[in-house]
Amino acid sequence: MELWELKVKGTDLASYTQCFQELALLCGKMFAEEADKIEKYVRGLPDMIYGSVVA
Repeated sequence: MELWELKVKGTDLASYTQCFQELALLCGKMFAEEADKIEKYVRGLPDMIYGSVVA
């Protein structure tokens, strides 16, 4: 599974967050800065939530 293809299934944010954190730990050097982590996380959110987060 590729990190940039990680998406929320329905409203299961807890599983999405856990999977994202596990992948981030496995690929620690993949993220140069905290802002990169946040951007990759937010991109996987459903459109309704994404709009609220980036507004």
